[in-house]
Amino acid sequence: MSVEAVGNTPPEADQLRSEIEQQLPNIIASFSKVLQEEFGFEGLKIGGFTVVPAEATAENISCDEDGCTVD
Repeated sequence: MSVEAVGNTPPEADQLRSEIEQQLPNIIASFSKVLQEEFGFEGLKIGGFTVVPAEATAENISCDEDGCTVD
């Protein structure tokens, strides 16, 4: 599974994306555990991750079935 970076990412974004991709199986397992144990969601599978700049807010991030963009 790949990790997509969108928006005005910092120069180190490629290195961060590579590190996240290497750890993605553990991240997904942890995220799935939190969804089940803390929020009661079961029968879900995480389909991917999009990395956005820290200064992005929910108001300027748009996602659809093809991916996400930062406006």
